[in-house]
Amino acid sequence: MTTAVEILRAALDDSCESLGRVLAGIGDAEFFWEPVPGCWTVHRRSEPPRAAGADGCGEWVIDYDPAQPTPAPFTTIAWRTVHIASVNYLYWDYAFGTASASFDLEMPADAVAAVEWLRASQEPLTAALSGLTPADLDMPAKTNWGDLWPTHRIFATLIKEQVHHGAEISLLRDLYRRTGRVTGHG
Repeated sequence: MTTAVEILRAALDDSCESLGRVLAGIGDAEFFWEPVPGCWTVHRRSEPPRAAGADGCGEWVIDYDPAQPTPAPFTTIAWRTVHIASVNYLYWDYAFGTASASFDLEMPADAVAAVEWLRASQEPLTAALSGLTPADLDMPAKTNWGDLWPTHRIFATLIKEQVHHGAEISLLRDLYRRTGRVTGHG
């Protein structure tokens, strides 16, 4: 009989592999491409943010507004990739680590580093899930905003994030490859 842990593990593995395929071979021009003016992105701290603020502790930061404006701003592939990795690291740290991380992480400066950072963010989640029993999935786990969630919800949320943003990244890559046919953007 297949266990809930095995089902979550397969879904996590599939979402990680799919995201890896979507980002395979991406270069900086495409990674930072802004299909519309004013996109939220990853940029040097010295550049003006496009949001109420920016997260990151180093030279590179990601645009962010805790008020979560409506409608949501358009974001670059860079923003989406770094966002997924940041969320992976934060959820893992609060659910299974020291519960001390913040969004003030060291952000990667280019596409290759960001894809590697994303892969590295998936590894502790995969390892944590491998060590769980089906009963562990109902145990409460901390979130970085103070809530307690059942452990299965942590993994379901992260899988959903990877699938959701992976689909957006895939669409943006398709649009980027066809920018010569898109009018009014570029």
